Amino acid sequence: MAILPVNVPYSLTDPPWRSSSGPQSSVGGPVVYSHTAFVGGGHGDSMILVGGVMPATEKSSSDDAITAYSYATSTGRWNSFTLPSGNYLNREGAASSVTSNGDAYIWGGKRASVNKTGLTNGGTRTRLPPNMYRVDTLNPVNSTIAPDTSPMPNLRYAHTQTLINNRTIVVLGGFEGHTGEAVSLADIWLYDIYDNQWSHVNAKLDKDSKPANRSSHSQLLMPDGKSILIYGGYDGYHVFNDVAVLDTQTWTWTIKNTNAAVQGRADVSAPGVFDSD
Repeated sequence: MAILPVNVPYSLTDPPWRSSSGPQSSVGGPVVYSHTAFVGGGHGDSMILVGGVMPATEKSSSDDAITAYSYATSTGRWNSFTLPSGNYLNREGAASSVTSNGDAYIWGGKRASVNKTGLTNGGTRTRLPPNMYRVDTLNPVNSTIAPDTSPMPNLRYAHTQTLINNRTIVVLGGFEGHTGEAVSLADIWLYDIYDNQWSHVNAKLDKDSKPANRSSHSQLLMPDGKSILIYGGYDGYHVFNDVAVLDTQTWTWTIKNTNAAVQGRADVSAPGVFDSD
């Protein structure tokens, strides 16, 4: 585990990464990738990991006994806990959004390979349901699966989710779960966490039909609370290096001009750090 303090200025060519304090090496964190991670806990001071892929040598969890992990930043300790059965969170490439009261909403993803054959212990793989899953980070036993509603989007993986107004989750891009094709960024689904309802939006792309279809991009909500910025991504053939902004009031995309030829990246995190002035 490594930590980068962002509350003080630092050189971009030599960022002051440091190992986290606390006896984490003796407790041990999960060896996992393609998981979803989010902030939770009573004071928002824990990082919670759900799903993902573990090396083939690791003992895999079944669909009905999912172990999640939390990392307490105050003590540097890892802990594990079990989510309710039947949650189907043994998946990779899912995305998550966290509300102000500590509820995390997880959607999408694809079956995580749990052994060298990529099959579950019974030799078959249960189809993932397209339902939203709510994780109560304060009391995990209260976590629930949202009921079926109509319409519902086809599952995606390697997409992003952005929570706006502490109510609406905006799902962007990703790979289509059935075809594996990159999804258009004009094809947007919204989820209302209070009404448990999905709705669809056809956004307007910028000139030349950009930004292009993609997955594995990074996103963040801008300080105005209505604009979503994305960077990079991958469409199965190309890695992108462009920056685009979605206005969620007009549902219009705008490509931003950048002053540097940054190398394209995918599967990269982009936390927002904004000047309060």
